[in-house]
Amino acid sequence: MQRTTAREGLPYRYADAHPHKPQPGFRVTPYLQKPSATTMSLNFFGELGTPARVELRRDGYLLYQQNVSGTLQPHLGYTEAEVAEEIPGLEQGSWLRSNHNFKYSVSFSDLQPTTRYEYRVVLDGVEYRNAFATAPPSQPWSSDETAWTGTRLIASADTETWPAGRPPIHGARPWESTRTLAQGSLDRPKEGSQWFATFGGDGHGGNAVPRYPLTKDQAMRYNVQTIAEQHPDLLLVAGDLVQGSGYQPAWDEYWRYFAGEVSDLAGSVPMLTALGNWETYAGINGGYHTNGIAHGAHKARRAYQTYVDTFGSDTPEHAGSYYRVDHGPLTIITLDSTNGLPDEEYVQRKREAIRGNDRAFEAIGLCGTDTNTCYTHEGIRAAGNTDQPDFNPGSAQWNWAQKQLADARRAHQIIIVQFHHTPYSSGIHGTTTTSATPCDQPGTPMRVYSPMFEHYGVALVLSGHDEMFERSFIDNDGDGVGFHNIDVGVAADGLRGDYRVADEHGELVAVEFNSYREWMAHVDEPELWVDDARGARQLVSGGKHYGHLQIDITPGDADGPRAIITTTPVHLFPVLDSDYALLRVERRVYADVQAITIDQDGRPLPRTQSSPPGCT
Repeated sequence: MQRTTAREGLPYRYADAHPHKPQPGFRVTPYLQKPSATTMSLNFFGELGTPARVELRRDGYLLYQQNVSGTLQPHLGYTEAEVAEEIPGLEQGSWLRSNHNFKYSVSFSDLQPTTRYEYRVVLDGVEYRNAFATAPPSQPWSSDETAWTGTRLIASADTETWPAGRPPIHGARPWESTRTLAQGSLDRPKEGSQWFATFGGDGHGGNAVPRYPLTKDQAMRYNVQTIAEQHPDLLLVAGDLVQGSGYQPAWDEYWRYFAGEVSDLAGSVPMLTALGNWETYAGINGGYHTNGIAHGAHKARRAYQTYVDTFGSDTPEHAGSYYRVDHGPLTIITLDSTNGLPDEEYVQRKREAIRGNDRAFEAIGLCGTDTNTCYTHEGIRAAGNTDQPDFNPGSAQWNWAQKQLADARRAHQIIIVQFHHTPYSSGIHGTTTTSATPCDQPGTPMRVYSPMFEHYGVALVLSGHDEMFERSFIDNDGDGVGFHNIDVGVAADGLRGDYRVADEHGELVAVEFNSYREWMAHVDEPELWVDDARGARQLVSGGKHYGHLQIDITPGDADGPRAIITTTPVHLFPVLDSDYALLRVERRVYADVQAITIDQDGRPLPRTQSSPPGCT
């Protein structure tokens, strides 16, 4: 292949030769983008660049046919570092494909609401078939066949795919214990036990922590399978899709799960994604920046923008980093939380070491302005990037968000917002750069949106970043009306607990910065361990596991509430035999199912119970 010339100063070079010969057919099978009541787009990728045939049918009748050309995306080719990489537990290079990524895109318009369409794509003689349904109309109470009967969403974050998640033991993450054990529980397996011998362990906080029994690869497979069984209308991924967006093997892995050999879920369910910090990171190709210039962040964001097409915003140079999707009476607003101005300098700010929880920071109005202190706005602009926007008051993104929220409220829509950096968290990213327990990638600056969200009646805010299941409730004026913020970062990466630091006695204690928390798996789902008939220590209930949030929105009564939103935190529970071989993975539900009642204006109704005030 022809080398893509690297500019002087770049921390990576593209490989001269294909690691593997380009193959016919689909590198990434068709996946859905830009869904609405009247439109849908298809993207797919091949390696030869030959024209593809696309057909669209309804009830068997041909509506559309076209030959579609692919466009080579040289920036998605493998770098020399990627070709030379070695991953423990895998044959060197076995996870690589060719350097050719040809993107194909086609858009369907003038479709009918709430209608099923079948499509067929043929590439290099390889046929792919699937179907999708358009969204309901914006006025859902009509009496015709397009009337809204309910919507099911599945939300998660932190899939963080990469090939290193495949091998046994090496592909698994440390499994920190929940804060408490259930009544009658035996102790967790300790170092030297059969569990450690089977799954391995890691040092954590001075203690040996067992690894989780499922690898990241297994977590993704079971998550995707379980999600598909629930037949959702939309799939939401609140950032950190891949383990470094500027690292191409991570994208190869991602599409294996959603549009490839593991599943083609994204071919029938539209996927709405947000940019996370890992979408600004290039892994072995330069991380975030090199010598202050954010070459890695630029490479990473360019890859994300190539794979993901959205309706975009009012600011073309920001590409599709923030956008709106309407699905019947539901409006979903996706923001880009990856950059805030003014830039914060972590080393300098952490010297302030302000003590206290978020209430203390509310008192002085200091929740921060920047969610990533690893590079600067100047640095990413120097790398040639224009699509990373500021999110703070007065910015283009802020003004756009306010405009969309106001429009959705005038239309009496139910509003859900998603972005990556969770503003309310008990985890490592839940404090600020100025805290006595500082963080260099805090989510707290996104609290700046909380008054806006409450003003316009947002029902639910979805985020990730801290790789845990946690729900907080924000009601700034104490009137019982507010929004739930749920960290759904439990797709397939870390299984983190609360942020703990050593006290004066050297004991690890929880920071407890987030005063909004109402439920967290790490605290509220105690583990129950027993010995089975053969003496193998087994977890039978509780604990932290991979999973997702199921969101069901159902119509209310004609004379009562307009709708009910039910949030169901789902976890995937591994059941093992006495030799610790995997028998099955069970879909289970944590004890924090919430029902959010929505009034005729699309706003949440007051809760029947009081909620603690929080930090704005």
